[in-house]
Amino acid sequence: MVKNSFYAILICLVLMACSSNKNETAFQPTSNLKASSADQTLTINLAVNDTYCKQTACACIHDIAAREYFDIQKRLKTDYNIDLKLSYFMESYEMEDAMKAKKFDGVICKPWTAFMLNEDYNIKYRRVADVLDAFNNQWLTGVFLVRKDSDIHCLEDIKGQTLVAGQEDAYEKYHSPFRLLDEKGIQPGRVYQKASCLECINELMDKNTDVALVSDYVMKASCAVDVASEDDFRIIGETEKIPLCSVIMDMAKISEADALRLQNALLAVSGKKSEESLLSDGFVKPASWIPNPYLKPIAKN
Repeated sequence: MVKNSFYAILICLVLMACSSNKNETAFQPTSNLKASSADQTLTINLAVNDTYCKQTACACIHDIAAREYFDIQKRLKTDYNIDLKLSYFMESYEMEDAMKAKKFDGVICKPWTAFMLNEDYNIKYRRVADVLDAFNNQWLTGVFLVRKDSDIHCLEDIKGQTLVAGQEDAYEKYHSPFRLLDEKGIQPGRVYQKASCLECINELMDKNTDVALVSDYVMKASCAVDVASEDDFRIIGETEKIPLCSVIMDMAKISEADALRLQNALLAVSGKKSEESLLSDGFVKPASWIPNPYLKPIAKN
């Protein structure tokens, strides 16, 4: 009986591991996988919606959002025979329509923008690299903001207070923070949603809400820098870390060998060899990230 119980537990653990690995978003090539040969040109069509990219960011933050991919495209073509064709989208919803229609081989964007489509549209996305921001940061979090003079000082103080959040397509402004509050047993009072960080900031400044959920880069790479200052607010809480921006392949269109070839090339032109136009050290191996969307209904009133 003890032996049978041991095997039952072992089977459960194996099944759990397989299930977890199935939901892993990072491209994890097998140890014996070989990258495709550079003898043939590898053409990859990507959609781009990157917070720090000059072609997709708001004009008001052009000093920070000045990343350009032209130099890296030339280098990949010359040194690695990879023809990276990019289509830029300033509005993420327009890019999502193209992704749903499966018009591209992949995307460069915030990961949840892509992975929230996987199940409903039968897309097999995997992250082959993460893109560092202008400060060589790989991560993104959601933050709980209050006005500087607020009586709210910690997450527990949110109980019964008005809270404005992002929408379901913003992982760090919806899924992560609501799961965090749920785990701590904290129930806000009125909850409502806005589409952008700027709208949430405005709600806080106009005293329509007590707490605003925004992306952690909001005062550095967002339209909010034109209307507010970090000195106007306090951060009382922060969500888990998730990758900020990734190069994501549709594995139904790109083979694992080609994905590995692109990954190797991106890593080879990063770090000290990174192009100045990327604003950072470029690309790093994708960090492990398994989305855990918050599926409970949000009480709105």
